[in-house]
Amino acid sequence: MESFENQLHQDLYQFLLSIKRIDEQLPECPDVEKMWEPIAKAYIPDGIKEFNDFPSASLGWMMYIGMAVAKFWDEDWGAWN
Repeated sequence: MESFENQLHQDLYQFLLSIKRIDEQLPECPDVEKMWEPIAKAYIPDGIKEFNDFPSASLGWMMYIGMAVAKFWDEDWGAWN
């Protein structure tokens, strides 16, 4: 699973970089990274299972989760932390 996640991260990074949607240097946020593992463990098994038939939806759901994490980080990180 870690290999899949790393490859997906690299592919998505290269794609977004190629269409100039992100900077080459990605931001770092240790608070969010610390919370990523429990979130990923809950989502990735279902996300991988659905990826072959619904790749856009599977990635979109993960991006939606990322937006929720960003909102909590901005508004009430203490509720998660």
